[in-house]
Amino acid sequence: MKTSKFNVLVIMIATLLMSFSYQANAQRNGRGQGQGQGQGQGLYQQNYQGMQCNIPNLTQDQQLKIEKMRTANMKEMLQFRNTMAEKRAHLNILRTADKADMNAINKTIDEMGANRTKMMKKREAHRQDVRLILTDEQKVYFDSRRGRGFKGQGNGMGMNGQGRNGCRRF
Repeated sequence: MKTSKFNVLVIMIATLLMSFSYQANAQRNGRGQGQGQGQGQGLYQQNYQGMQCNIPNLTQDQQLKIEKMRTANMKEMLQFRNTMAEKRAHLNILRTADKADMNAINKTIDEMGANRTKMMKKREAHRQDVRLILTDEQKVYFDSRRGRGFKGQGNGMGMNGQGRNGCRRF
C-alpha cells in the first residue's frame, strides 16, 4: 500500500517538474521568431522612412523638415528616457532598503510621473509640428497611423528587413 502511494507521488512530482520545464522552454523560445520578429519600433523610435511610406506625395522639403524635427525630438526623448532610468534605479534602491522610507519612495514616484507627463507633452507637440507641414490629405494618413507600431504592437522587422507594410526601414 505504501509502495503504490509512493509511486503515485513520484509520478505526480515528475509530471509537475516536466510541465514546469516545458513552460519555461516555451517562454524562452516563444519570442516571435520569424516574420515580424522582435518588438515593433514606435513612431518615435523608427526611421521616418517607414512612416513616410504611408503618407502620399511628401515633397523633398517636407521629408527634410520631418527628418530634422525627428532628430531634435529623439535627442529630447533620450534625455527623458535616461532620467526615467535613473529614477527607476533610485526607486529600486529605496524599495529594497532595510527600512523603506515611504516619503522618499512617494517623492520619486511623483518625479517619475512628472517626467512622464513632460515626455507625453513633448511627444504630442512634435506630432503637431509634423502635422503643420502636411497637406489635409497627408494629415489623414498621418493621423490614421496614430497608435500603430508602438512597442508591443508587433510591427517588427521581418526576415527581409521590411515592416508589415512592405516599406524598408534603414
